[in-house]
Parts: sequence; C-alpha cells; structure tokens
Amino acid sequence: MAVDAAARSRIADASLAPAGEQRIAWVARHSPVLNRLARARLADGALRGKRVAVVVHLEAKTAYLATLIAEAGAEVVAAGSNPGTTRDAVAAALVARGIEVHATYGATRDEFVADLLAAADFEPQIVVDDGAELTGRIVDQRPELVPGLLGVTEETTTGVARLRALERAGKLSFPAIAANDAWSKHLYDNRYGTGQSTLAAILKLTNLAGAGKQFCIVGYGWVGKGLARYADGLGGRVTVIEVDPVPALEAHMDGHRVSGLEGLADADVVITATGGIDALPREALAHLKDGAILANAGHHDHEIDVDALGPGEEVRPGITRHELDGGRRAYLLAEGRLVNIAGADGHPVEIMDLSFSVQALAAHLIARGGLEPGLQKLPPELDREIARTKLETLGVELPQPSAAQRAFEERWTD
Repeated sequence: MAVDAAARSRIADASLAPAGEQRIAWVARHSPVLNRLARARLADGALRGKRVAVVVHLEAKTAYLATLIAEAGAEVVAAGSNPGTTRDAVAAALVARGIEVHATYGATRDEFVADLLAAADFEPQIVVDDGAELTGRIVDQRPELVPGLLGVTEETTTGVARLRALERAGKLSFPAIAANDAWSKHLYDNRYGTGQSTLAAILKLTNLAGAGKQFCIVGYGWVGKGLARYADGLGGRVTVIEVDPVPALEAHMDGHRVSGLEGLADADVVITATGGIDALPREALAHLKDGAILANAGHHDHEIDVDALGPGEEVRPGITRHELDGGRRAYLLAEGRLVNIAGADGHPVEIMDLSFSVQALAAHLIARGGLEPGLQKLPPELDREIARTKLETLGVELPQPSAAQRAFEERWTD
C-alpha cells in the first residue's frame, strides 16, 4: 500500500517519514477522545470502502485523524489547506502508512491548486475540509463530481461562511456539516486553542516578553476572544477593533478598550482574527507606530495586506522587517500566514482531540447516509458525547438530574 501511495503522491521527501512518525505518535498518545470515542464509532463499518479527502493543515494532528479514518476502512487522500502550514515529514509518514498525499511546504500558488485538484480527482465521496478549499474547487472546477458527494464537514469559520454562500447561490446540493459550529469545536478550539497557540508562536518567533505590551486584536469572534484572554493573561493590555456592534460591546464589557483604526497607533503587537480579508488593509498601515509586530490568526493569508507593506528583509527566522512611510518599521510574522501553525506547532494536541473528534463523528454521520442536502449542525447529542468522553478521560463524573428536576422541565405551569 505504501508503494502504491508513493506512486500516486506528490510530497517533498519520502526519507523524512521517521520524523513524521515520531510526531504522529505523540499526537496519538495525547488524543484520548479520538482513541476512545471516535475509534468505537468508526468501527461499525460505515466508512468501509468510502473515498474520503482530508484537506486540513497537514501536520501531525491532521495526519492522525486521516489515519483513524483509513483504519476504519476508508480510502483516504490528504492535502494541505495552506502551503505554509504543511509539514513535509508528516506528509512522508502518511505516505509510508499507505495514504495518498498531495502537499509540500512552501508550494507555489499553482502547485497548491494542482494538489487540491489532484485530491478532487480522487473523486471523494466525503470531504473533511478547512476553509472549503476543496469543496469550493469541486463545485467550481470539477462540477461533474458533485453528484458523487455524500457530504462534507467543515473545520473553520471561514469555510462555513463559504458554504453559506454556496447555499445562497443554490449550489449546495449535498449535506454539509458545520463542524466549526459544534460546541466541542468553537468553544475550545477557536478560543483556547488559537488563543494559546497564537500567543505562544508570537513569543517563540520574537523572543520578546508579552507582559506590558499593547496588543491590538482585530476581530472579536471566538478566536478574538481567545487572543484577548491570553494576551491579558500574559500581562498585556488589549485594544479590540471590531465592525460588528454586538461583539464590540462584548469586548467592552470584558474590560478591553474598543476602538476604530486609531487604536493601532499605540499597538506593540497587532493580531488579525476576522476569518476574512483586509483586516489590516493598506490604509491602516499609516496608523502603525515604529516597531509594530504584525501577526495573523485568521484563515486567510490576506487578512494583512502584505503587498502594501512592500519588500521585506528577514531579520530573524519567520520575521521580515518592512520600511513604512516616515521612517517607521513594521515586523511581519510568518509572511502573514496563520502564525500559530506557520510559525509554530499549531493548536495543542488536547484541543484538536476535541475538534477532530467532531470531524470524525461528522464524517461517520455522512457515511451512514440519510442527511438532507444543505448546511447543518452536528447533532447536539454527539456534541455532548464528545464533551462527556473528554471529562471521563479526566476522571470527572457528572451528576444526573433528579426525577423532580426532569419533571419540572416538562411542565409549563406550577
């Protein structure tokens, strides 16, 4: 199987497989929910013989998810959702395990798109997607494959927004589970996972202190909330820029300063977290002070207008210095890509254990069939089962409501 997978794959260096195996083994050791709940669910044969494409940031945690799906009897192809976050050693390890892979670190735009289309040409029946990178391309560039889709399950806020756009356009003719909207995903992954891993990546790349710094968070969704929480925990002071009045008011009530673009003026560190584009556009650069550090925690490489920064000089691995008007300098981290994955190891394993349990159970649900076309949530009972399993692995047993409490919930009067 490994020989066949290697012949079909496009990876950087097959000899890197032992290093990738080491990383995947670490993930397996620290993924109790996937090991207990997902393995048990996936063992019923529903995925046997199904063709599954896994297109998420191709690092060790994603590789472990792909491995579990393959162990359940599925035929699996893997590709990366961003060329800046692919780990070549992990890609090599997946191929050694007999899984077809199309991904290399630092792939050009054309290579990246070609890899995604190669995954599409695998004719997947189920897509585990990130940013709707593969789903969108199947609908747009491989429409003849759409009737064969049993469904997709989407990892990110950005991808769910794209699926909604597909639905509005009348092109979502298959079931699509918004994995990102599951409690066991966004409440923990977006907030704690991105919060911790982004700040850890910034500190690692810069070797600077967080305490006493002025942080400006652009966007106050679940990711922005997590960033603000961890920046505050480091001893930083937080300003939030947000266009929606509801999360802006929430940021104010959480104790943060809320501002327009003028809030950039005193920021030591600016972190974008909108899931869209132009979170830090060309016109915003005039507000930056000399020495500002710029990092992106959102899906797109275009949250920061990197072109507007002009040419950059690498002054430290993962950091480029850019000359701005008036003699000011800005320091861009990880080329404006997702800083926590492009500049470090991404989310903690225990967090992705929850997120990928959502993805595994969603893929299993699709494989069983019977879902209506259109965007939908993971059933609440599965969401709760993931959380309950995690608590059990921590040795926490929840009390059950009493008969009187259950009866009270069924009454509409006293």
